[in-house]
Amino acid sequence: VLYKIDFAKGTREKLLALGDYSVGALLTAGFDGEPFAVYSNAPKPSIQYLDNTSEWAKLHAGLMKQFAGNLVWMEEFSRDNSKVLVSVSGDRNPGQYYLMDRSKNSIAKVLDSYEGIDPSKLAPMRVIEFTTADELKLNAMLTLPITGQAPYPMVVMSHGGPFGVADHWGFDTDAQFLANRGYAVLQVNYRGSGGRGKTFERSGFKQWGGKVMDDIAAGERYATDNGVADKDRICTYGASFGGYAALMNPIRYPDLYKCAIGYVGVYDLAYMATKGDIDDTRRGRYYVETAVGTDEAKTKAESPVHNASKLKIPVMLVHGKDDQRVPLIHYKAMSDALERQGRPVESLVKDAEGHGFYKEANRIELYEKMEAFLDRHIGAKSK
Repeated sequence: VLYKIDFAKGTREKLLALGDYSVGALLTAGFDGEPFAVYSNAPKPSIQYLDNTSEWAKLHAGLMKQFAGNLVWMEEFSRDNSKVLVSVSGDRNPGQYYLMDRSKNSIAKVLDSYEGIDPSKLAPMRVIEFTTADELKLNAMLTLPITGQAPYPMVVMSHGGPFGVADHWGFDTDAQFLANRGYAVLQVNYRGSGGRGKTFERSGFKQWGGKVMDDIAAGERYATDNGVADKDRICTYGASFGGYAALMNPIRYPDLYKCAIGYVGVYDLAYMATKGDIDDTRRGRYYVETAVGTDEAKTKAESPVHNASKLKIPVMLVHGKDDQRVPLIHYKAMSDALERQGRPVESLVKDAEGHGFYKEANRIELYEKMEAFLDRHIGAKSK
């Protein structure tokens, strides 16, 4: 809920409440003006004008009409408010920047975030809603290929965090890459995700391997039950917590998946209390205690490395040797555990990379290996 507080008068005025979703970013009227609009934290952000008669609200509404199907942000202003830097982005638009000259009533493109992108070759993203077995309403992003037809092979791609982070409608490089290769992509905002307030976020605490996994599986079932995805061609993929989920969900639900790709993933929950940079601060240690848990029996039961015998599908593991957030020991422990089960993994480990790959050559290699791995196990070539 958004309030306006007058400290001099000691008053508080409610300006906006958005139901299930929290208030997102504020748009301000010029260089040092008051807020005139709010983007919601809903999975597909919507704009709410606080004063429809404001000149800035009218200006922004005109830009939204001009760039229909996109989100429009006023990023920066000249001191006299005559010039405005405007960003435009959407599910098939990775981002463009424009300079508006209000004195001349003109607007000109400054740059594209990604050169050479053809929106007609990108896949639309839509928001879906479903209900879990315990009657919790959740949402997810669903990106479908622009070629082929349902039911599609599908990749269930879980976001990192896991708490306070959420997938939103917009351009997603991984989703677009996978959709371009013929895969539907499902991104579930499980309990604990951001954008729905602290109560919803805390509902995922100490549920890494429990309710959170149930939520992801419920999203997968929704997609297969509604004819979107081929139940016999589903793979999981994710980074950080998403890498954990990519392996833990098939352990908890072995009949749902044909393969898994873990990218810089957490595979032993006990390591979070002793390894990496989370343990470096008092806040980090408090996070592990309250949000993850330190009960030894529970963390073992919910750690992929201690459940390798239950992971019967092909696995690909990707890691950076210099990862400080999720150290390489997670990769080594998981790889060794699978090797002991007679299930060698396909690996991609890179020097001078941390919590995710940033060098272009390494990112290209990652995508090429992912494509080949998916093709072998759930793609058209696997039939």
